[in-house]
Order: sequence, then C-alpha cells, then structure tokens
Amino acid sequence: MAQGRTVRNSSEEGPLAGLKVALVFPTFLDADLASHQDNARFLGAIPPLSLGYVASVLRGAGADVMVLDCPTLGMGLTRAVDVVRAFNPDYIGFTLATVDWLSSLEWMQRMNAEISAYILVGGIHMECYPKETLTHECIELGLAGHADIALVELLQTHQEGGDLSAIPGAVFRNQEGEVIVVPEGTRPGREGDMPWPARDLLPYQQHFSIVSTETYFTAAMSNFGCPFRCEFCILRGDALRQRSALSVVDEMEYCYRELGIREIDFFDPVFTIRRNRVLEICDELERRQLKGLIWSIRARTDALDQGLLDRMWEVGCRRICYGIESGSNEILRRVDKRMRSTEHIGEVIRATKKRGYEVLAFVMIGNPLESYRSVGMTRRMLTSLPIDLVQIASLFPLPNTPIYDEIVRRTGQDYWREHILHGTPVQPVIRLDTDLDDDELSHLVTQTYMHFYFRPKFAKFALSRLKEPAQLRRGLEAAAGITRTFLAGAR
Repeated sequence: MAQGRTVRNSSEEGPLAGLKVALVFPTFLDADLASHQDNARFLGAIPPLSLGYVASVLRGAGADVMVLDCPTLGMGLTRAVDVVRAFNPDYIGFTLATVDWLSSLEWMQRMNAEISAYILVGGIHMECYPKETLTHECIELGLAGHADIALVELLQTHQEGGDLSAIPGAVFRNQEGEVIVVPEGTRPGREGDMPWPARDLLPYQQHFSIVSTETYFTAAMSNFGCPFRCEFCILRGDALRQRSALSVVDEMEYCYRELGIREIDFFDPVFTIRRNRVLEICDELERRQLKGLIWSIRARTDALDQGLLDRMWEVGCRRICYGIESGSNEILRRVDKRMRSTEHIGEVIRATKKRGYEVLAFVMIGNPLESYRSVGMTRRMLTSLPIDLVQIASLFPLPNTPIYDEIVRRTGQDYWREHILHGTPVQPVIRLDTDLDDDELSHLVTQTYMHFYFRPKFAKFALSRLKEPAQLRRGLEAAAGITRTFLAGAR
C-alpha cells in the first residue's frame, strides 16, 4: 500500500485548482508522552478525522491533497519528510493540540527547514494560543475556527497576496513581523453539515480500535461542540453544530458500501443531545438495511432513555460510552458535571447493560476535591456496576477551561503559554483543591486500572468477544503493553 495516497480533483476546477497541500498527522516524540503513545499504539489506530475534514474542504475547492497518517503507518519524522518532499506541496498543514505542542513543533521545524513549502496550522489549540503559536517563524499561517468556513478563502488570499486581515479567524505576521489575530466570524448554526472526511486519502483498512469487534473499523462525528459546561473540558459550552440525520446516514452508507466498513465509532461528546434527530437516524438506518453494520456512541447518562436504548439497539448500536468521571457526587457537583447523581448513573448503566449493550466508562482521577476516599468510591462504582470496559485518565488541566483559569488566577502564571513560547515544562502539573500530587495520582490511576481489569469477570468478557486471530493478537499485545505500564507505575 502506498504510504501517502493522492487523489486529484477530477474537474481540476475551483479557487484552489493547481495548489498542492500535504496534511500531516505526526508520530509524537515528546518523552513525557512516550508511554502514552506506546499504549495508544496497542489500543488502536484511529483515523485523524480533523485532517480528513480539512482534506475534503480543500479537495472540494480543487486542491491536490495528500494526507499522511504517520502513527497508523508507523512512520517517523525522517521518512515523513521524504514522502512529503516527493509530493512537492505548496503548503504543509498540521492540526495542533496544546498537549502535543513540542512534538508538533519539532515536525514543523524540520519540514520547514527541508521542504520548500509554507507551514499552515489549525485545530482547537489555535483558539487558545494563536499569537504565541505564530511567534515560531517556521509557521506561515494559522486559522482559528472551522476549516469549511474560511480555509479556502485564507489560502486563496495568501496565494494572491491579498489582505489576510479580512479573513475571519486568520492568524499571520504582517510586514513588520507582528502577529495579527483576526477575530472569528459567526459560527455555523445547529444544522450545519460539513463534507465527510476524505477517508480514501487515509490508510482506512489499517484503522482499528482494541474495543471494536469488526475487522474494518472507522470513527465519525455527527455533531461538533458541546452545550454542557464540565469545568475540565476544553469544549465546555462550545457552540453546538449538528449534522442532519440524512447526512450522517449517507456517510455511514458510503463507509459500508464503498469502503467495506463494518463498525463505526461516533466520537461526538454527546451523540444523543437531540432525541428526535437520533430517532431520525435510526429510522433512516432501518430503511437502508445496512446488514452487519454496528456502531457505538458516547453519551451522558442524563441524555438518553429506555426508548432510545431500544431503538438504537434495533438498528445496530452495540456499545455506549459514558463519561461518569467519578463515584463521588461531591466531585461531580464541583466540576459542574450536572448529572443527577451516582445513583442515577447506576440505574442508566444497568438499563443499558440489560438491553444488551457493551458499556464503556470514562473516569477521571485528580479533579478538585479528589482524595483517597473519593478514588475508593470510584473503584467501588466501577466494579459494582455492569461495566465492561473502562478508560481512566489523570486530570491534566487544559487551557480555556475553568479549572485551568482558576489555577492561573491563583498562581499568577499561565504555564501553557510559557510552554508554547519557550518550551517550559508543564510538569509537575499544578492541582486545584486536592492534596494529591502527580506521583500519587499516577499510582492511583494504575491501581484503579488493575482493580478493574485484573478480575476473572473481565477475562471472561474479553474472551467472549474474540472473533478472529488478529483480535486475540491485538488483545494480548495491549495486555502486555499496559501491564508493563502498570508495573512501572506501581513501583
């Protein structure tokens, strides 16, 4: 299989006709992230949807686009430079995440030094530190906001030497070297459809998730943003942009019929925000008879009911992932999770499991008010409820969240800003209203994982869902890799 596939817009028409853009998803190099990436390699190769969307927008405007999914391809920086150089692009694009900044910066600096192309950046990071990001001279242009709103106009204007200050969300340096950040324009309404991710430019046959049960897997988004206001989340209160039911199912059918996909995992923060839209999706799926296609969602326990559980099951939904976060009602209130109670969480999870679904729970340790006692409450909830899988994270305060804003207010320092400007380490993490330090939290995460997964009940569940030798191999690799991390963290 070619390591970077190119599809030229067949009409060769549009405002970006003749322009070549390489979009790169790096393999991260940061030593602090190495163990996390090693485990991520075992846990799955998930398609970089953000770059897939950008590729569709650019290709729709006539550009010649390549997408390089380096983690899935097992491609390091040196090989990636060679592949991108051979493509001879006009622009090289990156979607930035603040937590991966140093690794992304190394890739951008190397490509800027060795390839004659402009570096273009976007992503949610650009809504946090746009000016600081463009102080790095390897970067030519940035965009804050949705790619389908202004990206084509940004590139066209840059190519023509026009006035970039007229482009909503544009980030650039003027002739004096000053970084200019243009305010974003009006965000799309609730029913704003986007082009589908350009999966044909990705190594889609190599994508997988360790929790998936089908051979050919992909991820998708049916909405963007989140109206809820959890204090640890960077999407907190972000304007909701929901795709129509017809667009969602059209994409599912395309993946099923054209790419052979048999499992789709929706990464929306809350798939079930609008009940009627979910029912419309289910009705459309039933009409199209996509036999053998299964799908999974993320939801809140207070954003679905028995009727939705029944209807989604009838048309192939087989896994629901709940962000339960903590077994302490006090912590849930403190972080503004706004769920009814841990008791209600339990009721919904039991109803979900009774209907036949697999249940995956997301948990976060280290929130304000966290203690050894509250972690014990979380562990008891995880093992007392019919939860099949769990993903546990230690809270890492992110910019543009109330928890991080309060840390900045109390300390007088914006640690992430210094990290972007100067590479200053963000470790140890500053915590809010808890006496637990980084080492203690790491140990508690490890112990909680072991408490959940090292049980006969989980071993029985894992063996019951194996369908192919590849799944067994991946499962054993994941178990071995994560066990090494557990043992290292337990020392």
